[in-house]
Amino acid sequence: MILEFVKNQFPETAVEIERLEKLGFHQRTLSWLLALDEETAQTACWLIGKVGNDDDADAMVSILSSQRSELWMYAATALSLIATERHLTSLLLILSNSPHANQKESAAYALSFLTKCQVNSQVIDILTQVAANNSENPSVRAQALEGLGNKLSEELPQDLYQCAVTVMIQCLDDAEAEVRFWACFAVGAIRAKDALPKLQVLAQTDDAIVPLWWSVGKEAEDAIALIKGDE
Repeated sequence: MILEFVKNQFPETAVEIERLEKLGFHQRTLSWLLALDEETAQTACWLIGKVGNDDDADAMVSILSSQRSELWMYAATALSLIATERHLTSLLLILSNSPHANQKESAAYALSFLTKCQVNSQVIDILTQVAANNSENPSVRAQALEGLGNKLSEELPQDLYQCAVTVMIQCLDDAEAEVRFWACFAVGAIRAKDALPKLQVLAQTDDAIVPLWWSVGKEAEDAIALIKGDE
């Protein structure tokens, strides 16, 4: 019944879902997933994000930890929907220790959009460290900033909260446009009034375009509007 619901919700995927059913989706295992070709495995990861359970989340962590780089972001997207508290440690280890920027970015993405569990202080601390690390790949830092914008809460310890806000504001001056862009998003998301002076400068002067998005200046304008409570 759950698969039928997904088919109805995403009719353009019905044929692929039916093909996965014939291939054994209902009895899926990690080895089954890893034996699929790239495109089919990507679809399977997407579908697991819609219908998966705790065991499926274990499999997605294993895929994100594997050498199947073409599946990393698909596994991370599934994990953002089905991961529970017990998967946080594995995601944090990948984010902290992987030598691959794409793998770290994928782990950061999963942590940024968790829906089944609350982030803890350790998650916020590591996202803050990653965002502040100038030697880290800009795409990873940008994803960490997006995660902070989505997950930072004043309910966290005050020193941890303030440290994250300070890093966000510092990142508004970063040399990388992608980092500045997502720093604008982050401070806007948490309504950080202390960021307004730097945001106003960026809104007037920063024309750098972030691929697939828009200019840093435009994102700064949006952040200013959010902080001021405008539409």
